[in-house]
Amino acid sequence: MRRVDDAAGFPDALAAARAEALSAFGDDTVLLERYFPLARHVEVQVLGDGRGKVIHLFERDCSIQRRYQKIIEEAPAPVWTRPNAPRSRRRPPSFAMAVDYRSAGTVEFLVDPTAEPPGGFYFLEMNTRLQVEHPVSELVTGLDLAAWQLRLAGGEPLSIDQADVTLRGHAIEARLYAEDPAAGFLPSIGRLAAYRPPSGPGIRIDDGVAAGSEITPHYDAMIAKVIASGADRSEALARLQRALHDTLVLGVTTNIDYPRRSSATPRSARVTSTRGSSTSTYPTGKARPSPPTTTPGWRRRRSSCSVRPAPRARAAPEWPAVR
Repeated sequence: MRRVDDAAGFPDALAAARAEALSAFGDDTVLLERYFPLARHVEVQVLGDGRGKVIHLFERDCSIQRRYQKIIEEAPAPVWTRPNAPRSRRRPPSFAMAVDYRSAGTVEFLVDPTAEPPGGFYFLEMNTRLQVEHPVSELVTGLDLAAWQLRLAGGEPLSIDQADVTLRGHAIEARLYAEDPAAGFLPSIGRLAAYRPPSGPGIRIDDGVAAGSEITPHYDAMIAKVIASGADRSEALARLQRALHDTLVLGVTTNIDYPRRSSATPRSARVTSTRGSSTSTYPTGKARPSPPTTTPGWRRRRSSCSVRPAPRARAAPEWPAVR
């Protein structure tokens, strides 16, 4: 990926992108995309039964990221309100119905807060599966999305209507990774000497580890997902902050200071964080070194890339990305 800020830099960026694409994929075709310096990443959860029926489960905001991978997600999306919400909810089901979609899926958008009219949004991609952040949608709708994905894959019809799906409160998820922000977010491998997940009202933990578990280089570096829900966003955010401070991981370096700090910033409370907010918090893009239990540091997702290779099938990287 190459960001191009002016015409003079375009030839060199294009040449570099083509060279990388040819080396990695055997094809130097590239795509040009508009770059949004202050964009937010918003997505809509859908369910379809392949029989012409598709419903949406409202929006999620996944703007806080590092290395283009999501770290904090919440539902509903706090900044996608009128007049965007009706359009954002109608379009994804229409996309899915056009291809007789059958499964759970996510239609993702970039939202440009500087656009005229305000809140312009642009299609990014569709993920044809459940995503890591699906728990926040489950908590605000009361639906078991994993069960619905299996039922739909088995050929069952979608027995719930759009009118049956209502929002209840707010939910926020933070991903806990075994990685070292001070070293460019490289994975941290080793044995968990201690692991104590948080608990309490409105707290849900999705994990698959325990004290003594090995964190290896063969799988994604995620240790757990800490999810907090509440009657409103303020309550969910307060519960998440408390849960993150109650979380204990020893034996490997983690990113836990990243969600701790980002959820406690004034920007988070005011729902004004954008892609540029990360560089103002960590101007170098890396954190200062700190003990293995609390290593700060984070980046935010690019809103779009100016020049990038066309998508091609390729072998999985050593550390497959989880989105």
